[in-house]
Amino acid sequence: MIVVKVGGSSGIDRAAVARDIAAVAATGERVVLVHGASAETDALATTLGHPPRTVVSPSGQQSRRTDRRTLELFAMAALGVETFSYAVGLFGVLSGPRKNVRAVEGGKVLMLRDDFTGKVEHVDLDVLRAVLGQGKVPVLPPLAVSPEGEGLNVDGDRAAAAVATALGAEALVILTNVPGLLRSIDDPASLVSDVSLDEADALAQGRMKKKAMAAREAIEGGVGRVVIASGRVERPLSRALAGDGTSIRPPGAQTEALRRGRSDEVEHLGPSEGSPRARVGKG
Repeated sequence: MIVVKVGGSSGIDRAAVARDIAAVAATGERVVLVHGASAETDALATTLGHPPRTVVSPSGQQSRRTDRRTLELFAMAALGVETFSYAVGLFGVLSGPRKNVRAVEGGKVLMLRDDFTGKVEHVDLDVLRAVLGQGKVPVLPPLAVSPEGEGLNVDGDRAAAAVATALGAEALVILTNVPGLLRSIDDPASLVSDVSLDEADALAQGRMKKKAMAAREAIEGGVGRVVIASGRVERPLSRALAGDGTSIRPPGAQTEALRRGRSDEVEHLGPSEGSPRARVGKG
């Protein structure tokens, strides 16, 4: 089982992503796709006179300011343009509460009570398994439903981590518009191919921090490995699974690899046999 998150930023080759996911699924591998919608939302919001805004939390995390109008535009982009790029998507599989969004504005920490941002706390596994059982690839937009029936904007990377954890996936692959985690944000040649969770946290800058957070949530939830790689190339999923990008290893994986005498190339190990796997919203 592989969960793929493909970013919504400009520069992603969506056609290449779709072709490669179809090719991997045709081999019998079960694949779930979670996609973003950031670039299309920004373009739509600007065109319709409601320019996008970004808020920064007290911990430095950046996120979209999602008032009611922005939520409507986000849904148009996510369920329309982005989902249509891949297939017919599934809305309602993800659910969870609205978050209490805090933002730093003018040097003050404010609570944004009219923000429609949420966090995935439940994944409808029955729906996903039904689609997977038909040999199809479920496509999920970054939208969830609150207990009150409200639509919510959720972070796509963390939503994909929740899906991967709930399904007990062997791997979570995050495809983005950069090669992976970089030591120097302006130098693609500074790609780091293999890191621990703590190293990923230290290297991540800007929006990459959310991807590092998602990687931690996935691995701590029992997912075997997380790969952050480019979605701008041909066969992006296959290349990521073969070693392209940055592989984030579970705790202890490097020690095990070195014990096997592979100090030059760390093997990416999944959870040991019999180790418990956490589940999000199981059942």
